[in-house]
Amino acid sequence: MQIYLKLPKYLLEWCLFEYGDANGVVSFPRGGAENDVLEMMLDRLPDGMEMPERQPDELPIEIPAFKSKPEKEGFCYMTEPGKKVLRHVIMVRLRVRLWHDLYRIEKLQLPITDTIYDWMERNGIEDDARSWEALRQMFMRQRNSYRQGKPSEKKRI
Repeated sequence: MQIYLKLPKYLLEWCLFEYGDANGVVSFPRGGAENDVLEMMLDRLPDGMEMPERQPDELPIEIPAFKSKPEKEGFCYMTEPGKKVLRHVIMVRLRVRLWHDLYRIEKLQLPITDTIYDWMERNGIEDDARSWEALRQMFMRQRNSYRQGKPSEKKRI
């Protein structure tokens, strides 16, 4: 069973690269925050509602087996607020990876342009200006917060 999640292009590509299988379906690691969100937010399919079909720009996510929510009982539905929480958790995971991989290189004062394009290539993200700009802004915000000595501002989900 799967649910489908709409994500920004760069996040979808990274998620597929990091957690996807040969069929393009994402399975998150056991014990990860993503699976915790799935277990907490999955619900039974409402009466009279059919499972939505996958749209071309959506990421298929495999629903793992949970003792508390057996698949045979119809726990395969996630509300839009639940999907929003899952998107946020995936985004946080990407931001952590981006910072972890680039903060040491940034200290060498290498051009950020080439560094981010290289990072994109090594993390399964297509070379496109829009994705590059989103990742650049994300990294620059993290870097500025780090330099000012205060944690990133927390955003509401």
